Amino acid sequence: MRSATCLAIVISAIACGGETATSPSLPIASESLAMRVQTAHFQMFAGTATPDAMLRAAGDRLEAEYARILSDLGVSSHPTVTVRIWQDATSYFGELTRFFGTRYQATGYITGPTELRLLAGGNLNTNVVHEFTHAVSLNMNTRFANNPRWFWETVALYENGEFVHPNQIESVSRGNFPTLQQLNADANTDTQIYQLGYLLGDFIVSRYGRDAFIKLVQTNADLQSVLGLSSTEFEAAWRSFVRQKYQS
Repeated sequence: MRSATCLAIVISAIACGGETATSPSLPIASESLAMRVQTAHFQMFAGTATPDAMLRAAGDRLEAEYARILSDLGVSSHPTVTVRIWQDATSYFGELTRFFGTRYQATGYITGPTELRLLAGGNLNTNVVHEFTHAVSLNMNTRFANNPRWFWETVALYENGEFVHPNQIESVSRGNFPTLQQLNADANTDTQIYQLGYLLGDFIVSRYGRDAFIKLVQTNADLQSVLGLSSTEFEAAWRSFVRQKYQS
């Protein structure tokens, strides 16, 4: 989706519960959010039920990763970011469903380069940096959101260090690697990219360097122009890299 309205359609941190998209009657968003914490680069909004310590920890994690992520992606500056955090799941999913027109079983998403939306929980400090990475990559290329989805998620997963060892991924441990086309599946259909995105990023940066990684963001993962590879050639080289580095 490439219209101005849909630039920020960003699904990430998908839970592995297997829930499919539906079109329910939308619940009323009852949790009211207000600004609770402000840091150098982030404004944290939440309801009264969210503990101050949780918000401060999320803000501290964002600030700790801020300069590194901008540097890694070759970005010199980024606007102040609003972070909205819901404690109440009904309110959070009501807002998510209103925004997308579909319910996704996601614990975080962004509405553009300057707003993150998350559900509070045990993985908040990880999820908030994942979403911020999405925001920075959208700053780099306004057409990049889920375009293509496999690399959109790869960038966030790799920059956030969300490594899953391939021996822990049943299909990959048996030698069955998905294609890029399969990894582009709708977020409610297939979540393999969340296990494999770090490995894709590791392959690209290790083999071709950080500049190529950045150029792939800027070109919507044009493998041929940036790496000189077709999709099939890229997939074969990636499989060989993973087997040699992690499975030999």
